[in-house]
Amino acid sequence: MPKPKDYFLNLSKYRKNVFSQNGEDGIVSKLLEMINIEKGWCCEFGAVCGKELSNTYNLTKNKNWKAVLIEQDDERFKKLQQTQNKHPENIIAIKETVHYLPGKGKLLDDILSSTPIPQNFDLLSIDVDGPDYHIWKSLKKYKPKIVIIETSSLAGDFIQVKDGIHGGPNRNGSTSLGPIKKLGEEKGYRLLIDTGNAIFLDEEIAQAIKEI
Repeated sequence: MPKPKDYFLNLSKYRKNVFSQNGEDGIVSKLLEMINIEKGWCCEFGAVCGKELSNTYNLTKNKNWKAVLIEQDDERFKKLQQTQNKHPENIIAIKETVHYLPGKGKLLDDILSSTPIPQNFDLLSIDVDGPDYHIWKSLKKYKPKIVIIETSSLAGDFIQVKDGIHGGPNRNGSTSLGPIKKLGEEKGYRLLIDTGNAIFLDEEIAQAIKEI
């Protein structure tokens, strides 16, 4: 696992993988304990099969959470449906491409609006190896409490410019941490830790937490 960088809480010591890649499962579990959430709603995309390297499957499988999982690829979606079939009460699997340009396709707001997920749901995980930054920026209707978003490991501050669709043939990685941190602050979030995925918490909730 890459060495994480703490920005607010000493969360590095809680890293643990159940299904996640860089210890996010343990960090999320600790955060949820701190903000007193035992059961809730989450959303993840691209979800692939819904299990491997997932930041949400530990919640649905082991903590009885409900999840909206979105995947655009045909073969991966078939695997996601197999996961859904194991947890029919918990997982809503959607085959869709998440766009960020209005008029080009369905925005994340549009997709989530077709589900019962609440507007202030508990956790959003964005990992599409491309326009992660742009998709989060386009989210207006929903404000999850915790956001996990992939960052680039390349040096420097830069924002990936895409064509309004993720998974295209010209994809070449995600936006760097600096612009994502600034975007999070503009949207009312505080960066807590970067594990290769930046983990943010709603600023109002963060202010109520004492450093550990």
